[in-house]
Amino acid sequence: MFYRIKIYLLLTLLGVGIGACSREPDLTGVPEVTYSNDIKRILNGNCNFPACHGVGGGEGGLNTYEEVMGQVMPGDARGSYLYRLVTERTAVKMPPSGYPRVSQEDIRLIYLWIEQGAKNN
Repeated sequence: MFYRIKIYLLLTLLGVGIGACSREPDLTGVPEVTYSNDIKRILNGNCNFPACHGVGGGEGGLNTYEEVMGQVMPGDARGSYLYRLVTERTAVKMPPSGYPRVSQEDIRLIYLWIEQGAKNN
C-alpha cells in the first residue's frame, strides 16, 4: 500500500513538472521587440564581424532581416536556431571564443522578439 502511494505521488509530481514546462509564456504587458529597433543592434554587436556573419564573412549572413529570418521560427523561440545558438543549446557554440558573449538581457530580447512573431517593425 505504502509503495503504491509513493508511486502515485511521484507520478503526480512528474505530471505537474511536465505541465509547468509546457506552458506558453505570458507576454501580456511586455513591450514589443522588433528587429530594426532591438535585434539588429544585438546582432551587429555580437555576430556581424567580417570573419563571422558580417558582410563577406564565411558563415551564413546575419546582416538583413531576411537573412536572420532564415534562422528563426516566429512564435517559437525554443525551436529557432538563432535562439538555440545564443543560449548554447546546439553543438556549435556562438559566438566562438574570443568574441563577446550575448548578454542575458539581449538573449531575453531575442526570445521575446521571436515569441512575439519576429517582427521587422
